[in-house]
Amino acid sequence: MPELAEVEVVRNVLNNSLKGLVITGIECRYKPIIEDDFAYFTSKVLNKRIVEIKRYAKYLIFILEDGAFISHLRMEGKYFYVLENEEISKHVHVIFHLSNGYKLLYADVRKFGRIVYKPTEDIYNTLPLSNIGVEANNPEYNRTELFKAITNKRLPIKTVLLDQSIISGLGNIYADEVLFACGISPFTEAKCITLEQIDLIMNNSLKILNKAIENKGTTIRSYTSSLGVAGNYQNFLCVHTKTICPRCNTALSKSKINGRTSYYCPNCQK
Repeated sequence: MPELAEVEVVRNVLNNSLKGLVITGIECRYKPIIEDDFAYFTSKVLNKRIVEIKRYAKYLIFILEDGAFISHLRMEGKYFYVLENEEISKHVHVIFHLSNGYKLLYADVRKFGRIVYKPTEDIYNTLPLSNIGVEANNPEYNRTELFKAITNKRLPIKTVLLDQSIISGLGNIYADEVLFACGISPFTEAKCITLEQIDLIMNNSLKILNKAIENKGTTIRSYTSSLGVAGNYQNFLCVHTKTICPRCNTALSKSKINGRTSYYCPNCQK
């Protein structure tokens, strides 16, 4: 599943390709992908210029001349920017025809991704973005508010880090890496986390996500960004999918925490 780093890579590639182009046609082959009534969505998006593509947490925001459409890739969603005459696979569900003879394809094997239009004034203050917590790579987080939100939970800290309403952008892979960098066990109850550990979590999240972005994200199974860019950050992972701790050479442990497979060092993480 694309996490913040992978979505940022997709955003950057798409922004470089699409900025300034006009959407001249729209096709939808699987209606649930677009949460709006399709006629309404088309009336708001058709013949509009793409001003910029932004990202908030794991969401892509296609800023138009008037309003925007917000896209969540979920498990397997991918965008591709191809020539107009290129053949389309059966997994392509939304097609945006563009003013330069290209088209933007949204493909999704599992069909979990969603796209929704928002007026400019509603982009951030209505769902899905209104309930998103502080971004994990935001250096200007409010440590007091974050401390209250985290320590209010009687859940493992790994589970809380995956709660996008508290800290947004971390998924299973990077949560494992952040907790290892902090020396915190994924089983530690969130209510026991200290202010100093909040700073450790956020500072390490920033470092890890920025390095992941520099390396085009993490490719373990199926992630590729637009135009086929594959990530290399899997080469820098310390614990996720690994077997030996790079710090102490102890065998790493692998456990399910609330249904998510977690990798950690029982010696280094307390």
